[in-house]
Amino acid sequence: MKNKAEGSDEEGGSGSARRAKGSETPVDVLPREIVLQMVKDRLARQSDEMGCKDEVVENDVLLAFTESTCAFINYVCARAMDLCKQSGKTVVDADHVLDALKSISFPQFVPDLEAALEAFKEKNAGEKCEEKATTDECQKQDEQSSKDGKDAGEESSEGNSCP
Repeated sequence: MKNKAEGSDEEGGSGSARRAKGSETPVDVLPREIVLQMVKDRLARQSDEMGCKDEVVENDVLLAFTESTCAFINYVCARAMDLCKQSGKTVVDADHVLDALKSISFPQFVPDLEAALEAFKEKNAGEKCEEKATTDECQKQDEQSSKDGKDAGEESSEGNSCP
């Protein structure tokens, strides 16, 4: 697949915030490579279905995708902040974002996001349990070491595996 959008830093590639013609704000808020990869993946799926080959991703197309994605994210965030303020809270949470998507007529995204959120919570809960277990083990080892230290004099803590 050909690609005109890949370039070096001098051409507005990774690491530089390019500006749209006549624009005062940077549009490369999202990593350029991620947007490019998403566009290329989708084009590859479409070309397989339609039997086309050698799609070209022009720089202007990539810029349009980046700008429209940023605009969508900003729109969802603004609506979520409004819903947060209306509910009398000061921190935007996942429910505000999901409700924002429903209120701006994008409810089709909600089930996938809810599943991803649940998976994220389960993963974090597992990591927190592991951290807590490790902390509890360390505390028990420290208590045991201090008891042993009183009985047998001061020993070095070289055998202690906890930080």
